[in-house]
Amino acid sequence: MISLGIDIGGTGCKCVAFRDDGEQLATAYTEYPLAAGQVNLPPDILTSSVFQVIARCAAQLEDKQAIAAITVSSFGESFVAVDEEGSALTDILLYFGNTESEEFAQLVERIKEETFMRIARIRPDASFSLSKMLYTRKVAQRPVWKYLFIAGFICYRLSGKAYADVSLACRSLLYDVECRCWSKELLEKCGIEESTLPEVLPTGGIVGPILPKIATQLGLPHDVQVVIGSHDQIVNALGAGVHQVGDAVDTSGTCECITPLVASIPENLDFQKDNFACVPYLEDKGYVTYAYNISAGSVVRWYRDALAYHLKEEGRSIYDVLNEKCPKESTDLMVLPFLQGMGGTPDVDATATGLIAGLTTQTRLPDIYRAILEGVTFEMRYNQEKLLENGVSFERLYACGGGAKSPVWLQIKADILGCPIIPVKSEETGAMGSAILGIAAVTGESPFVVAKRFWKYGEPILPDPEFRKIYDNKYQMYKTLRGLYMEQRRKKS
Repeated sequence: MISLGIDIGGTGCKCVAFRDDGEQLATAYTEYPLAAGQVNLPPDILTSSVFQVIARCAAQLEDKQAIAAITVSSFGESFVAVDEEGSALTDILLYFGNTESEEFAQLVERIKEETFMRIARIRPDASFSLSKMLYTRKVAQRPVWKYLFIAGFICYRLSGKAYADVSLACRSLLYDVECRCWSKELLEKCGIEESTLPEVLPTGGIVGPILPKIATQLGLPHDVQVVIGSHDQIVNALGAGVHQVGDAVDTSGTCECITPLVASIPENLDFQKDNFACVPYLEDKGYVTYAYNISAGSVVRWYRDALAYHLKEEGRSIYDVLNEKCPKESTDLMVLPFLQGMGGTPDVDATATGLIAGLTTQTRLPDIYRAILEGVTFEMRYNQEKLLENGVSFERLYACGGGAKSPVWLQIKADILGCPIIPVKSEETGAMGSAILGIAAVTGESPFVVAKRFWKYGEPILPDPEFRKIYDNKYQMYKTLRGLYMEQRRKKS
């Protein structure tokens, strides 16, 4: 049996084929062909891009008839509004887009933040689907039949059926997390008709068979089942190995997100006030939350392009060169890594800027590289501390994404966060998690039983007690500098 896992991101999408024993067979990726400066994503471009990678991936397989499932997962907060004919009404407002408006602000003021936090289990802001829905209602030229979240929209294009999964519904501000249904109270107060929202399936539920004409177009068997995946962080967690309380996955790319699994929702609304969400995990194993920083890998990339490009060597990854030249010891440099603003958890300030403190005439470029890796990780330790204040902790951290390729960074993370870091060998945890859900949906197995055939790890990186002590002291300095910086920004505003 072969399962195709679809992972839809903000700049591109991929399809990866896995056999049910865990072997990766084929992969295809494409970036969206957007014009320079284009922010929003046309639904037709998304559809054609996803269909392209499915067809290209399937074409590499010797036995296409063995394909049993296509599972679609995606980024959150965004959707495609469609009319009764299934035609898109507007472009996709991407997850990082902020549709802040007077209408949304007044709505939150009238309903109260605490109401959203109690029901949707997240603090309301204009990045979530609700704000985008209010905007879409004003600009759409025809009435909205359904708001289809991104994974659900592609499932609709593949199967003709409109569904959502629990994890993406949770990013809307309209879903009752504990009751596992659309909140009638919030829908009524927000003026959103439940009929315009898709039916919610458990993550990994079968949507239905692929449409015959689409199967023919993509070169697939006509009995392939379309399966609803999840928010990308959920399939990353499954693909990485998160399966019991105390587990967490650290996905580091342009942004960094730590997703820990907890047994129950923290009772104190301070958890939501720090912008942490609560999302049901697979098979009622508990809830996950997202601790994330939008300025993570992007800061490392800035260093590479702005300060270290001259170090590039023919035939070698520049990151390998940077890791080789990186100092073995921590320096006195301190970096606040907010080059793309302070976004995520626990604080949001889109206009925040970065800071490098402690520069001297003895400072060299490799010193700054190590300080950046430390600063990004100190910000995640700040998140770790905030989580712990609400009873959420993790004992081991599965590492995936681009940052997991750096042994230097992994050791820094182990020393600063104080827990074992377990490198995940697969580079496709999101698509792999989706493929696992597809196999489980078709066979009736538990996703975690299937996943055991897929999980493969490198040697765990353990904290070094000597460096841990050094970083404990340096982290206190980081918090002091961060606090002073935040205080100055509050005074200016």
